[in-house]
Parts: sequence; structure tokens; C-alpha cells
Amino acid sequence: MDLLLKGIAKEEGLLVVSLVSTETVEKARLIHDTYPTATAAFGRVLGGALLLSSLLKEGQKVILQVSGDGPLKEMVAEADWLCRVRGYVKRPHIHLELKDEKLDVGRAVGKGIMHVIKDLGLREYYRGSVPLQTGEIATDLAYYLTASEQIPAAVSLGVFVDTDNAVKASGGFMIHVLPGATDETLRYLKERLKKFPPVSSMIREGCGPEEIMEKAMGLPVEVLERKEVHYYCPCSRDRVLDTLVALGEKDMNELAEKDERVNVQCRFCMKEYSVSREELLSLLKAMKNSSG
Repeated sequence: MDLLLKGIAKEEGLLVVSLVSTETVEKARLIHDTYPTATAAFGRVLGGALLLSSLLKEGQKVILQVSGDGPLKEMVAEADWLCRVRGYVKRPHIHLELKDEKLDVGRAVGKGIMHVIKDLGLREYYRGSVPLQTGEIATDLAYYLTASEQIPAAVSLGVFVDTDNAVKASGGFMIHVLPGATDETLRYLKERLKKFPPVSSMIREGCGPEEIMEKAMGLPVEVLERKEVHYYCPCSRDRVLDTLVALGEKDMNELAEKDERVNVQCRFCMKEYSVSREELLSLLKAMKNSSG
């Protein structure tokens, strides 16, 4: 079972979130048929969205979009306040030569932009964007939090893909500096994280999110929240029909004239929906009646 934990070191003014997402990222790999380098990059983006979801309130969701000039081109992950996540990678069949015996995520992503879009239940979405610093995702996410949201943070994300292409470890952590944290605490944390082992290695050794949290901080931590993590897509036939209606009367007419049926595939879960010409004509009739 995948888990996300949020805790606080009150005396030091630090908030920490830890994540184990192995089963979730493996499910995403199977859905999207990602090759190893794409799996590692995509898993980090899914993990990054989940870490950001720890900042959400009830009913809210966040979208993390990474667009680069590397062969992966674009990756998107959407997570809600319940730690349900889904996503897609534009070019899933990417595998590059290893760099220093590790999957070369930075080269696969390349230079580009990280976008964070939040649905906070308001009329308009909150949008923030920063240029990618490394393409390694974790460093880029920490830069976004510091530069765009003025939240000094340290972020670590890792995915271990085995020789059979299966995900055997995935997770991460994020440490926020709260108002009132001393310079001494910041120096301590910076030095500690320099020597911190890869999160994926810790998970492979059997560490859960609580152990990752404790080892990252090296300080007493009070756990505030514990949530199960799932790969979840809420797409449905009704949503597909709503999407077709949103195309407008002209495009709907063209679809009805051109094809006996329209096949629509969800980019997030790859499920296919088939809509017949009769259904399209029925939707058009309903549109005309409602507008007339």
C-alpha cells in the first residue's frame, strides 16, 4: 500500500512530507507502457504532484506539467487532496543510455518549463511557471516552491526501475521551512541532506514513509496526516459526452457526417469510449433545443 505522510518538527519550524508511491508508479507504467527512462521521469512527476497535493485543502487539486526539449517532450500529473493521482507522458517509449549508472532523466527532459496549476475552488485557476533548472524534477520543484510560492523547500524524488522494466521503488520527500526557522536549523538541514541516500535506495531496503521522514530530518517529528495513495482516473462515458458537446455544434456536425462512430481515448488511463452517430445526433438535437 502506497502512503503519503505529513509531519512537523515544531521546535525547529520545519514541515516534512514523505511518500512511498511504488505501486502507483508501477500501475502508471503498465497503463502507459513506458520504457525505463520515461518511467523514471514520469514517476518523479507523479511523485512531485503528490507532494504538492499535501498543500491542498478539501476539494482542491493540482496539476504538474513539465515541458522540455528532450525526447520525452511533455509529462503531466494531476493529484487531488485525497492523494489520488493520474497522468500521462507524451512520448512513453523513451530509453536513453545510462549516465553514471543511473537513468538519465535530465537529458530525457531537457531544457524547458515547469508549470503548476491549482484548482482551489475559485473562479480561476492559480498558475505558476518556472524554467527547468536541471530536468531532474526534484530540484526543479524545489526551485518552483522557492521562486514562485516563496516557500523555501528541499525536495527529493526517486524511481528505481529493475532489469525487467518493473518499478521496484518510488517515492520522495519534501521539507518546508516555516516562518521562524533559525539559520542554524537551515544550515543543519542543508548539511544533512547533502549526505542523504537516494530515496529509492531506502525504499528498496524496506523503509516506509515514516522512516524516510525521520531519517531525512534527524529530528523528532509529529505526524499530522496519513493518506493512502492511488492511481485513479475519474473519466466516464458521461464526461466524454460532455467533452464532445463542448466542441460546439459545428464540430459535432462534422463528426456526425464523417464517421459512423467516434472513438475517444482518455490520455490518463487509456480507456476507450465509442460514441455512435445516433448518439452524436441526439446530443446535437439536445443542444439545439436548449439553445432555442
